[in-house]
Amino acid sequence: MPRDIDRRGFVRRLPVLTAGLAGGFSTTALSACSASARYLVPVAGPRGLSIRRDAIGSDGAAFVQSREMERPIYLRRDTAGAWTALLASCTHRGCQPEPVGDRLVCPCHGSEFSMTGSVLEGPADRPLTRYEVVEEGDQLLVRTRGGRS
Repeated sequence: MPRDIDRRGFVRRLPVLTAGLAGGFSTTALSACSASARYLVPVAGPRGLSIRRDAIGSDGAAFVQSREMERPIYLRRDTAGAWTALLASCTHRGCQPEPVGDRLVCPCHGSEFSMTGSVLEGPADRPLTRYEVVEEGDQLLVRTRGGRS
């Protein structure tokens, strides 16, 4: 019969629980969560953040984050070829949503957002901040200064 455990007991047993969980999963399952999370460092300029288009990769998505940013911007090209840039900061409590299929899912409280930033599932009740993306030659400019939409 399972017995109740208080918070202090849980914290004391956490290293044992974590080791047991990690030992029970294959490395494929553990790496699947972070496999799509590519991070790129942009060049910050007076109009926003610039990144080489070919740095994005064949999957058409990446997180873009400079040292000055608390949360990254999720940059993604859709099937029609249009670029979307969303601040990866959940509007509920500020956790970082991650791409899961065709959504961004917040690991803290379960909010889900479409790839255009609209709320699909709460507790968040406001969309993600969206930025304009402009193609300039082989560069993408994410207009973080005066270019929010």
